[in-house]
Amino acid sequence: MKELEEYLNSKIGLTNNKNLEALHRFFTEDQLKYLMDKTIAIVGTNGKTSTANFIYKLLSKETKQVLMFTSPHLVNFQERIQSYSDINFDFITRSVHDFETENNITLGYFETLFLIACKAFLDNEMDYFICEAGIGGVLDTTSVIQSKNVVLTNIGRDHQDLLGYTDLDVLDQKIFVSKSIDNLFVGELSDELIKVIENDYKHFKSKHLLRDFIDDKSKDFSSNQLNYLLASLIVNFLLGSNTKKVPLDFNLEFVEGRFEIINQNPLKILDGAHNIDGFIRTIEDYEKVYSSLDTYLYLGFKNGKNIENIISYLKPKKQYKLNFIEEKTFFNQQNPVKFIDYLESENIDYKIVELSTFSSNKNPSILLGSLYLIGEYKKRITT
Repeated sequence: MKELEEYLNSKIGLTNNKNLEALHRFFTEDQLKYLMDKTIAIVGTNGKTSTANFIYKLLSKETKQVLMFTSPHLVNFQERIQSYSDINFDFITRSVHDFETENNITLGYFETLFLIACKAFLDNEMDYFICEAGIGGVLDTTSVIQSKNVVLTNIGRDHQDLLGYTDLDVLDQKIFVSKSIDNLFVGELSDELIKVIENDYKHFKSKHLLRDFIDDKSKDFSSNQLNYLLASLIVNFLLGSNTKKVPLDFNLEFVEGRFEIINQNPLKILDGAHNIDGFIRTIEDYEKVYSSLDTYLYLGFKNGKNIENIISYLKPKKQYKLNFIEEKTFFNQQNPVKFIDYLESENIDYKIVELSTFSSNKNPSILLGSLYLIGEYKKRITT
């Protein structure tokens, strides 16, 4: 594992997805065919990691040998590749390094971990490879697999400079993570987008809509509950369950950094929501249970994120006290000074604070805005 860690450290900051045309050469034709058949590719704007984790846990409970590849990690890179099987990561690292040398290429951080995950899955001849896309789909590193089973969690606004500025643009990018799909599993999607999928896309044989498998259409599920239900639908189908309807009496399992309650009194929640759609859903989920509480929000965002739409959403919600984490607290953080003018022009009260104030505050508090922020907080409380 030490060899892998040193190898990855040499990759920090390198551009990802620049070697897409070369990656297929890492595999034999038989290996690509096995990956194509056994991979569950997960795309979508929000909920990918949660859905991946739920699929992983459900399949593992059925004694299936599973490897899960997700991103980003919160504290340690080992979070990105998980399996209950024993894996010789140092041996695999050498094979990836040899591939670079033989092909005269330099892999990015994400590309490197992706190939290591694939190699670990193949070497151990596992049953399922749960593979979360990085950004988008059609041009994402993970598209080299061309999986027969694709999960689309939802469509929203994020990475618009890369994926487009309309829901249709984003859908087009994500749904073509594979050009030939046997089973397309669709989570929380609008009627309009479902009609587009049904009428305009011809590259899948069968679609499975989450809403068709839920009996109680009136129930207002939380984001994590929907992700869990989607995972249950997928696992039931893959295992050949005769039960058409997903049971609603599930036990929701814990996923780090996704509406993670770390303390009850005072209430402390960590959530990596980092785009407007995810942010709104987190606040809505919170208000379903804690609507009467005056709550402190501790906010930090990566560079390039549209902060004004999030602030505009929060402006009429007077129960929230806005606290922005001071600059240079976490990787690639957007300096809160950049949007002070907007806050003051909208007459919005705010404070710029140290991250430690989240822990010391005796009032209900939520830390959100970036998974890198959540990761930095976790590093500090565990060291």
